[in-house]
Amino acid sequence: MLFVPAMLTLLVLGAGAATGAVPVALALEGQQTLKISAKSLTTQVGGTFPEFFQTRDGQRKATVVVALTDLKARGLCVSTRLDTAVGKFVLRAETPPDGAEVSAGDVKFALESIDGVDVLGQQLGLNRAFTPDGTPTDAGAPGVLPVQAGNIALNVSATARWATVNQLQISDLSLRVGDDQPECL
Repeated sequence: MLFVPAMLTLLVLGAGAATGAVPVALALEGQQTLKISAKSLTTQVGGTFPEFFQTRDGQRKATVVVALTDLKARGLCVSTRLDTAVGKFVLRAETPPDGAEVSAGDVKFALESIDGVDVLGQQLGLNRAFTPDGTPTDAGAPGVLPVQAGNIALNVSATARWATVNQLQISDLSLRVGDDQPECL
């Protein structure tokens, strides 16, 4: 008897998350290469340098914790490729270029190492805002770096200890996995 109400609740929450009506939180850890592209992206970047942790075997390691707040993106595409014994599989998540905005109130990740970063873009503004007459001004509060990007592509290879995403709102998400899926960029 409890199964039917529980399944209905999960169905309603899943539909709400898929349409953007229900905020979602995610948590991940591990090492993966991500390819990310976006038609537009804005966020506030902050962080702590460095934080230390101790591994199970007693080694002390450093991480850089990066915090992105008020993240907003349009035309977002994120992919990662996994090489397996039976072939290469790509996980690709994307939203339409002119679709609804993807937003996250708080994104944090702890980087243990960065193996490579490639950036392509038509617009990248760091710590810039503009007055009504078009004059550029500094925009960031102390310890925060405002970022605005247009038609940007990132290829990031890093080891992350953990990542969290809170207050995620996303709609019209297309999620595909397969050996025939192209990577983003």
